[in-house]
Amino acid sequence: MIPSLRRFTAISTQIAGILLFALLWLPLVVSAQTTQMRAAPTKVHSAAHTQRYASPWVPNPAVNGKDSYLIVDATSGRELSADNADDLRHPASLTKLMTLYLTFSALDAGQLSLDDGLPVSMNALNAPPTKMGFTLGRPVVVRDAIMGLVTRSANDAAVLLGEALGGDEENFARMMTQKARQLGMSSTVYRNASGLPNREQVTTARDMARLANALLRDFPHYYPIFSVQSYSYRGRPLANHNRMLETYAGADGLKTGYTVASGFNLVMSAMRDNRRLIGVVMGGSSPSQRDKKMAELMDQGFATAQSLHLSAWTSPRIPASARYAAANFVPGAAFPEAPRLGQVVRAEPAAVPTVPPPAAALQVATASPTAPVGGAGGPAIGSWAMQVGSFADARSAEAALERASAILPDGVRRHSAVAVDEVQTAQKTLHRARLTNLSQSEALEGCKRLEQRKIYCSPLQITAWNTPGAH
Repeated sequence: MIPSLRRFTAISTQIAGILLFALLWLPLVVSAQTTQMRAAPTKVHSAAHTQRYASPWVPNPAVNGKDSYLIVDATSGRELSADNADDLRHPASLTKLMTLYLTFSALDAGQLSLDDGLPVSMNALNAPPTKMGFTLGRPVVVRDAIMGLVTRSANDAAVLLGEALGGDEENFARMMTQKARQLGMSSTVYRNASGLPNREQVTTARDMARLANALLRDFPHYYPIFSVQSYSYRGRPLANHNRMLETYAGADGLKTGYTVASGFNLVMSAMRDNRRLIGVVMGGSSPSQRDKKMAELMDQGFATAQSLHLSAWTSPRIPASARYAAANFVPGAAFPEAPRLGQVVRAEPAAVPTVPPPAAALQVATASPTAPVGGAGGPAIGSWAMQVGSFADARSAEAALERASAILPDGVRRHSAVAVDEVQTAQKTLHRARLTNLSQSEALEGCKRLEQRKIYCSPLQITAWNTPGAH
């Protein structure tokens, strides 16, 4: 009897232990399952958002390669060299050129202002890199978003502008495709504002050349921003991905792009000997290989254009409808009164843009040159000048001229003239500080000397577009 009682007692003890264990752990298991169920919708939402950009890549059978190129003369549209120029390719961040085209259109139509603050959506906030880095609840100024596209090729800025203009990015992509058809880009289809991977988003080298030409033709007052090599956003420099601005003499825009499916792309324009070419290279194996190929093709293009005696480039006239806001992108006026060195628009001897600066769209109110250092009268059309900034008051402009003049060689100081031009915008009066009556080499070398001393300087050629009182 005793052994049986002992066995009964042992079994009872084990059963009691199991029951106690279940009573202790069952509430914790139920709680964990409830928490997981509550979190499930959030995970599903996050996955849905990620799916927008991270869906499994299915190749587009119509895109049968990556590499293609086209070099054209911007004046005549004559094709100078081409390979696979009409074959479908993925544009990658070249897409942002159309986003910018529609943004410039909205600025000139009064739908947007450079100082407008745009709300940051979750779609913009969560766009994959490269990005500017937005904060939810903190609006982003249109000017910053535009410069983020031009320099850093920011995807979050592209989404932001697309949503502002189209309501949502999908509708904006339809607007982009519609505009492409209007510009003669018959093979291009857009599905997003940034160029992030989408198998249905396609273009051709020829269509990209048409878009670059349209930007030059329709928005000459905004085109100079494509030469900005660095832009400061919330204290951080956004460096331009287009290294050809530094390495190729004459280059003054436009845009790079890359995805795995597209390879390394580049659309650029350059001026040499008063002749402008537009180049498109798509499908490069690396940035350096792409840039090297572009340089070789552009060199050949300039040589061919010269042998064919093609007409010189004539800068498009800036339409009277161009808004005053364009003045905010004038080198020297686009940035604070004491611009950081990283914000300087640099120019090499053959790279000085002849596209008229944005201020040409403005009505010049007055011109009040100070006493000239040498010579008399206003600057001669065709001569060169060094602009050392645009300021809120004439005294600051004159002080900047004094600092700059003290650094320049005696010979330049003796025969140059200093001038403070008043430019009236709809919001404020700007005072542009310039040293005029210089040769091209003097302006270029002088600006290099000033930049070494961390003084802002932009060399420019005097034309009827940028001379007060000239018509």
